Amino acid sequence: MKVRRGIIQDNLSKYIQKKPKDVKLLDFGCGSGLFVDELGKDGFDAYGLDNSEEAIKFGQSKGIKNIGVIGSQKISFPDNTFDAVLSLDVLEHLENESWALREIERVLKSGGIAIITVPAYHFLWGVQDDVSHHFRRYTKGWLLREIKKSTSLEIIRSSYYNTFLFPPIAAVRLLSRLFKWKGRESDYDLNSPFLNKILFFIFNTERKLLKKINYPFGVSILAVLKKKK
Repeated sequence: MKVRRGIIQDNLSKYIQKKPKDVKLLDFGCGSGLFVDELGKDGFDAYGLDNSEEAIKFGQSKGIKNIGVIGSQKISFPDNTFDAVLSLDVLEHLENESWALREIERVLKSGGIAIITVPAYHFLWGVQDDVSHHFRRYTKGWLLREIKKSTSLEIIRSSYYNTFLFPPIAAVRLLSRLFKWKGRESDYDLNSPFLNKILFFIFNTERKLLKKINYPFGVSILAVLKKKK
């Protein structure tokens, strides 16, 4: 999660030519708002919405501000409100993602940026997808087609990521399905503190290269979109 947040911050810095204090930002599907809080500390005018009242109440109990519960298929902000909208591993939770894409476009200012991440490849379906109540995993082509079908947003960048760890993750998930391994509530039950340090190093190295190149495959997908002026 720490590296993924870094990837998002890298892309915000690259595609928004404003100081953070001048950027009004929405984290659409913010969970308990931890990233909203982090972005606020970085100087952004950050807001968050999530459909889980429990998650929002938890975040508010921790003192996180500017977060709330999203209404039914409607972002509760006027048109042209935000310089940036984040949708981080959200679309796969929605039975129909078209309304969310249209709402993201609606609340973006002219020239505003949307950053979207989703999980990749249905053959990588694993325990975590079941636990998280996902409807799908995407290919990059599928995601971009849905964006073009639902919005007029310009696609200015698209890439797979979590590429260096693709082979072991794919192996674990395919073997789990083949041998019907049970008893784990999450794919992350396989982790250990020592292993986490190694995985962090690998993923963070990939992040540095992702600033300069796009990857042809990976466990996840990144798309950066711009609202036309």
